This record gives sequence, structure tokens and C-alpha cells, in this order.
Amino acid sequence: MDIYEQPYYKITKNFASLIGQWPYQSRLKSLILGSVLWNLFFFQIIPQVIALVVNFDDQDLLFELLSAFIMDLAYVAKYINTIQKAKMIQKLFERVKDDWKMLKNNEEKIILEYHLKIGRYLSIGYTGFANFALIMFILDPILPIIINIVSKANDSVPQRFSVPMEFIIFDKEKHYWLLLSVSNICIVSIILVIVCCDIVFITFVQHVCGIFAVVGFRIEHCPSETISHNMPSGTSFWINAQDIHYKHFVSCIRAHRRALKFAELIETTFCGCFGIVVGLNLPAMSITGFQIITHSNSIQDTLKYIMFTGAQILHLFFDCYMSQRLTDMSTHIQHCIARAKWYENSAKSRKLLILMTLRSQIPCKLTAAKIVELSIESFGMMVKTAGSYFTILLSMR
Repeated sequence: MDIYEQPYYKITKNFASLIGQWPYQSRLKSLILGSVLWNLFFFQIIPQVIALVVNFDDQDLLFELLSAFIMDLAYVAKYINTIQKAKMIQKLFERVKDDWKMLKNNEEKIILEYHLKIGRYLSIGYTGFANFALIMFILDPILPIIINIVSKANDSVPQRFSVPMEFIIFDKEKHYWLLLSVSNICIVSIILVIVCCDIVFITFVQHVCGIFAVVGFRIEHCPSETISHNMPSGTSFWINAQDIHYKHFVSCIRAHRRALKFAELIETTFCGCFGIVVGLNLPAMSITGFQIITHSNSIQDTLKYIMFTGAQILHLFFDCYMSQRLTDMSTHIQHCIARAKWYENSAKSRKLLILMTLRSQIPCKLTAAKIVELSIESFGMMVKTAGSYFTILLSMR
């Protein structure tokens, strides 16, 4: 049975397939989906650039465009990273399947499923909030028109887009609803790619956290068999082969090394992307906060900017939180060794536990371009930095 048909992988598979980055779909389908997404992106970005050139002297519009450009750059960073690291991502998915084959009993399967279910709930919650913020964002230019129609007022409502755009070829007034619909589809596709890349990342981190938990369970539940004192003397290889504890901890070390290697692959795959995204997130939060204070002319605008800021903070928080979970679970092994009945094991096997204890004291960490370690602590520092940028913007007002 294909493990990716299980509920805890289904959301990852569906989202990755939508953007053409599921490693097991046909290459033709991937190329078609990728071409559609890039065309939608350029249809969105070109009118924004034109709006920037035409309205360069409008400060309010420039700030709104800057926020949109930051999201566009985040899209480019994540999607290009996914394309460039496609082989590494496929390797990670292959390792996921291999790890399932290494589980020894139903208890280990339950432990891994538990962590994957947490990942599924995190993915659903993250996707839900992102979609809610997206709906509020794309409804911003439509709500005044709907309210004007419902209230039967004859007020002139400006025809706006969710982000500032200028069209040269098309008549904006004549084709407004068509252009608005297409631009909203472009925005949805951009957010879809960003969310998909984050869901794949969450799945990988939760998987390796589950493997660390399985290794810890194995260490704490070492077989109770002991070496027979009547065993005939022989080579050290023969003695090791008969030492149940020694063989058990050798298998634990191998599983631990696989988990460490998996964590290293995650770091290698997402390190550069995180560097760009984190660097963009800090000014984006500051600019959006500045817009809330200075450019919110109605409750609708205020709510739109608040949701946009919340989505940016949540995005940064998830990256840092998932990295923190990986760090915590990688150091969890030494606590499992301390709780294990190591004193009942053979002398040779106890030496293996010492090696595992030393290695587990070096936590696995994910970084942003190997410059900033992602953690809850660094999240707090980055939010504080964004607040400093916000103060500078206010002083320049």
C-alpha cells in the first residue's frame, strides 16, 4: 500500500501535485502546471511594475506596492528553490518510505503516526488561516461595490484591484470584472505555492521528529535477554553477535544516524530559501504595520492590513516553531538514554550509549542561509527587529 495515500500525507500530496512538484507525478503534468503558474505570476507582476512607474510620486501606493512585491519575491524564492532542489526533495520522500519499512512493531508505527498527525493538524490550521487572510485580501475591492448595490446608493465607487495595477493594453473600466477575476486568480496561485512549500516542509520536519521519537522508544525498551554465562569463548565478533543488547543499540545508532542525515537534508534543501524569506518578512511586517497606522481609512482597510500582518507573522512563526521542534526532538535522545535501564546491559552496549549521548547533545538546527538559527528565541528577536523598522518608518513620516 502506498503510504502517501494515508490521511497524514494526503494534504501534502494534493498541494504538491497542484503546483507540479509532486515527485511521483508525470513530468509532462509538472511542466504544464509550472508553465501555468509562471504565466499567472507574470500576468500579476507586469501590471504592478507599470503601476509603480506611473504612480511613482504616490507614497501611499508605493508602500502598498512594496508589500505586494515582497510577497512576489517570497513566491519566487520558494518556488525556484522547490524546482532547483527537486531531486533532494524526491530523495527526502524516498527516505520517508524507507523509514516506514524499518519500523519493527506496531508501537513504533503509532509513535510515528502521532507526530505525522500533529503535522497534519498544523498544516490544516496554517492553510486555514492563510486562506482566510487571502479571502479578506481579495474581497477588499469588491466589498464597497457590493455594499453600494445592496444599500441602493448611487455613490461612485472606485474600481480598484487587490493590489495596485495599471493595464495599458486593456480598457480598465470596460473589462474591470474580467481583469479583477484574473488578478485574483494570480494572487491565489501565489499564495497556493507559498503554502504548499510550507506544508512540504512541515511534513518533513514532523517525520524526522517522529523518527527521533521512535529511536528514543527503542532505547528505553531494550530487550531483556542477557548473554548466557555458559557461552563458549570465541572471537569478539561472535560475542557481539550473541549480545542482544549490543545488537539492539547498534540498530538504534543506525536509525539515529538516518534521522540526523534526514535533518541535514532538510537544512540543505530549505536553508537558502529561508534566508531570503526571513530577510523579506521583517521589512514586510514593518511596512504593513506602518500601513495600519497611517493608511487605514476604514475598518475594512484596517482589517485587511491586520490580516496581512498576521499572515506574515504566522508564516515566520511556523518556520521558527518547526525548527524548534526539530531541535527539541534531536536532544530528546539523551533523556531517553537516561531513563533506560542501561545498568542492566552489557559493558560493550553501554559504551554505545555513551557515544549516542555525546552526539545527541549537539542539537539539529535549521538556519536562514546559515546566518540565523531558526527557533522560538530567534522569532522573538526578529519580531523585535521588525518593530524597530516600524519605529524608523514612523519617524520618517
